[in-house]
Amino acid sequence: MNGQYGPVPGNPYAQPQPQSAPQPVYGQPPAYAPSQPAPPAYAPSFPPPHHNPEFLAADSRSGIVVDENGVTFDFEGQSAEFPWSEIQSIHSKPGVGGHRLMVAVVLPGGKFYECGVKARNSATLNHWFRDLGHVLSVYLGRRDNPPLSPH
Repeated sequence: MNGQYGPVPGNPYAQPQPQSAPQPVYGQPPAYAPSQPAPPAYAPSFPPPHHNPEFLAADSRSGIVVDENGVTFDFEGQSAEFPWSEIQSIHSKPGVGGHRLMVAVVLPGGKFYECGVKARNSATLNHWFRDLGHVLSVYLGRRDNPPLSPH
């Protein structure tokens, strides 16, 4: 030893020496910075409105589907499909006991088919009626108001 004490380069036990903090430079932002701030990562992003909405109600025995193809009833594994072009009107009402959605499809000749689905509770039944009304308004509105064809 030469009698001098002090930090040895590379010594992990040496006290860190204070360093001067870099001074901020003010001016134009870097060229790669976005011009608009990005939305926060936690902001919800909503999908665009669904142009072909669907409705589904089912219980252990039956089901009702309304989609862009038409209406489908399913009862114990047997299905009946009604395309929009064959449907004259559609009616819905609560069934006996107030926990059942009843939907009837009326064909142009007056013949009709009906299907009922049991809801778990009245809140589910109300939800079904609201959703069914929306989906039917979309598809029946399209049928009753076809897009104008260009001349």
